[in-house]
Amino acid sequence: MDKSKIQNIIDYAYPKIQNYFGKNNKSIPTVELHKDIYARLSGDEEAEGEHSSTSKAEYDYETNIIYVYYPNMKNEEDVLRSIIHEYTHYRQDHKLFKQYRQMYSYDENPIEIEAHKNEEDWQLFTN
Repeated sequence: MDKSKIQNIIDYAYPKIQNYFGKNNKSIPTVELHKDIYARLSGDEEAEGEHSSTSKAEYDYETNIIYVYYPNMKNEEDVLRSIIHEYTHYRQDHKLFKQYRQMYSYDENPIEIEAHKNEEDWQLFTN
């Protein structure tokens, strides 16, 4: 998928996602499209690493931004699931988020389980 198609999906679906799931005490996170997680973190647009082909999106609590890695978005479902997943992290208690990351594996983490469960509603937000 190209960036413009992904941005179009975000433009029509993200307000619906916000309305459906609600917000927390922070402002609504912005969504930014990036080529690669390593490129974003390093500032080198050509940087790549072991998770380059699998990283779809992430929520950064400090910047309050959802980052979407557009080369890894295959279709509308990918985009919607990724945004819902990361928006769920925005709504979760950040202290628990950090604590659970140390206590549980990814698959057993209650924070991740909730985010994956919310992804199941992705079809509610299609155009």
